[in-house]
Order: sequence, then structure tokens, then C-alpha cells
Amino acid sequence: MSVPIRMAIAERELPSGLTLLAVHNPGVQTFAGVVSLDIRAGDEPTDRPGLAHLVGECLDEGTRHYDSLELSAAAESIGAMMEGNQRGGVVMCPATAQKEALALLHELVIEPEFPGREVRRVQAEVLTEIKADDDDPRTVAARRFRKEVYGDHPLGRPPQGTAKSVARLKPKDLRDYHDQWFRPAGGYVAASGPDEPEKMLDRLEKAFRDFRGKPHKHKAPPDVDLAPAGRDAHLPMPREQVHVFLGHLGIRRTHPDFYVLSVMDHVLGTGPGFTSRVSRKLRDEQGLCYSVSAGITGSAGEEPGTFTAYIGTSPEHRQKAVDGFLEEIRRIRSEPVSAQELQDVKDYLTGSFVFGLERNSNLAAYAIRARRFGLGFDFIQRYPDIIRAITAEQVRETAERHLHPDRLVVISAGAS
Repeated sequence: MSVPIRMAIAERELPSGLTLLAVHNPGVQTFAGVVSLDIRAGDEPTDRPGLAHLVGECLDEGTRHYDSLELSAAAESIGAMMEGNQRGGVVMCPATAQKEALALLHELVIEPEFPGREVRRVQAEVLTEIKADDDDPRTVAARRFRKEVYGDHPLGRPPQGTAKSVARLKPKDLRDYHDQWFRPAGGYVAASGPDEPEKMLDRLEKAFRDFRGKPHKHKAPPDVDLAPAGRDAHLPMPREQVHVFLGHLGIRRTHPDFYVLSVMDHVLGTGPGFTSRVSRKLRDEQGLCYSVSAGITGSAGEEPGTFTAYIGTSPEHRQKAVDGFLEEIRRIRSEPVSAQELQDVKDYLTGSFVFGLERNSNLAAYAIRARRFGLGFDFIQRYPDIIRAITAEQVRETAERHLHPDRLVVISAGAS
């Protein structure tokens, strides 16, 4: 039986359009702050793929008041861990140091300098990672799969960019992008810790009230639809294994079928703690692989994610693996799942949900997610009942609506 969760969350919007969120986590001695701004995949210039990623990687490489080593030392002096990303950043620290930690988070997200020497060093590291990825058949197949599914949509581009595009980037490109898109309107700063929510909101407001800037208009990304017909391609590489990705366009996080599909995912191919159908068939019964999965909800966000099935297998078993996926996809579309499968998934989802909210950083991120996707702050209380109410026939009907075995993109890379 799942344990009821009680959580106090307070909210305040500043005149700049920045929304502050505070989660009361009584009894802990730690604190976390999270900044997540209204920055979208389509905001990156189409001729500079990898720019947003590099901006996030370089936020901590020198700010208005600190060089990179000084910033790291300042965080270490208060026992804080801090990192940036392409939408903002995160800081975690002892609760006694939250004022100082928020000042550093402010510095990281709002006042980076992108010094040339440090940018070039990080740029070189990213180029090394890209080169390694270009030689990794699993990454090569995953990139091609996303390109086939998304086409010209920004999500079809590799987040890290390409070696050619990243090599062209200059520190000025990073500064210009940051100046243009790191704006308060539509963004969130959330905190979780032991203080009362209103006290935390006051502290957040004091730390971020000078964050100014008019909102910049987002460019609408191109429409993306399901491929009208299936596609199948193999990218030969000198490897012993073959890595296969199979799927199609998925759903947004706000889709009303999301929760039924999350149950379907765990029956079909994503459920830890018990054996999913594709794991049982392709791994345990047929011995085709060590790693196999399938699901549609894990990538759902502000833009549509993908239904993605993956397997790493030997080249002679590629078609057998694809056929196995197809059989299970067709089966879950045509037959209600068993009562035992359904109950196992419900018990797992309702029982494990709380464990994802144990850390303050996860609680702060939850508050942002609940606000951004319109879930409501009482979502935690409602979630177990939502899952328990799902029926086997709903799973079948929803699978039939959202899984399309005749329109699958199949991409593999590795041994021929």
C-alpha cells in the first residue's frame, strides 16, 4: 500500500514574469534551488546546433564576480554542489547556507561571462565527446532515429551539435544567446528545504528580484507528424553487435492518455522491479540481448516525445528482434493485459512514486513540472487514485490509438 504524501507548496509571481515556488520539506537539514527558464528547443539558431548545450556547459566557467576556480571554491566553502544547464541551473547545500547558495545560483544563471579561454576548453571537451559518439553505434543509431522521426523539427538535431557546428562557435555566440533567451518571463525558480514556504519565497524574491529583461518571442517549430509509412535502414559500422531503435512520434506530457500509457509502458517494456513483456520474450525466452526496452511516456515533454523500442543484439538476430517487438506491439493493441500484469504495474507505480521525491532537488523540480504542465500541486495526492482507476481495456484501447506498427521507423547501426 502506498503511503499518503502531504506537501505544502507556495507560489509567487514577480513583476518580471518570473514565478517563484517553495516546497516545505520539514525535518531535513538540506536545501535545493532550481532555475528553469522559458527556453525551448526551437530557440537555438538552426545554423548553430549545439549552441544551447554549450551555453549550459559554460555557465560555471566564470561569472561577473568569480572566475571558474573562484566560483567552484565559493560553492565548496559552503558545502554546495552546483551545475548549470541550457535552461538554468541547480544548487544543493546544507540548509544553513541557503542564502549564500542562492546568491551563487543567481551568479551562475544570470551573470555568466563566457571567458574565451574557458569556453575554448569546454568546446574542446564537447568536440571530443562528439567524436566518441560518432564512433558509438548505439548513439549513431539513436541520432538517426530521432532525425527520421522529427525531420526538420529542432528535436531532430543532435543536442550537442555536430563537430562542424560546435567548432564554429565563438564566445560571442554564447553571450548573445544568453542575453537573448535567459529572461525571467515564463521562467521558474523553485526551492525545497525545511523552512516555511513563505519564508523561502521571501528569500527567493530577494535573490532574484533584480532579474530583468523583456520576454523574447519564441519561433514556432515546424509541425511534426507521424510518418505516413514505415522506414527501415541499417548503418554499417565495424562492431560485433547491432543496436536497433524502432518507433515513431509520441505524445506531449499534457496528453490526457499519459497515465494510461505509463501503465502500458510498464507492461510492454519499461517496468523495473518485474519483467516486462519485451524483456521476458526477447531477453529471457529467446536470449537475444542483455538490454531491451520500449515506451512512449519517458520522453514526453512540452513537445511530442517518441515511442521508442531499443535492443542491442547480434546482427543475425536483427530481424528476429524487430519481429518480436512487432508481435508484442500488436498484442498489446489487440488484447487486454492480464489482471496480474495490471495489478503488478499499479502496485509498482503507486508504491515507487514517492521514492522519486526524496531529494530536495527532485521536490523543487516536481513543483516546476506541476506548474509548467498544469498538473496542480495536489497531483501527488491524486496520482495513486488515477493509476488505480485504469482498466485493462483502457490500456488496450489507448495502445491501439497510440502505437502504429505499420508506421514504424526502424534504424540500426553496427555489424551488418
